[in-house]
Amino acid sequence: MNTLPRKLFILCCVAALLMPVHADGPQANPAAAQSSKAAAKKWNAYLTEADEYSLDHLEKAREYRTQGRYELARQEYLKALSICADQHTHAILQRELNGVELLLRTMR
Repeated sequence: MNTLPRKLFILCCVAALLMPVHADGPQANPAAAQSSKAAAKKWNAYLTEADEYSLDHLEKAREYRTQGRYELARQEYLKALSICADQHTHAILQRELNGVELLLRTMR
């Protein structure tokens, strides 16, 4: 009765010894770590650029809104939303877009 658990334990120990050991750190594969850092820098640059463009469109949208050109403001808000990478800015854009759309609906 006691031999089955013992055999299972021995089998698990042998399997563990035969399995290859993988190190999951930067020392394990320096090329992969370097590639990961380059990808992170590239993604950060993309997010920064996207936020800059998004803020440019936001500025234009606000100008159009103050001029009473709500259709153009709506278009600029949509452009800004499409490239926005920041959640906080996205929430602001969505709120202002909803306001402009409400103005357009009431004017029609």
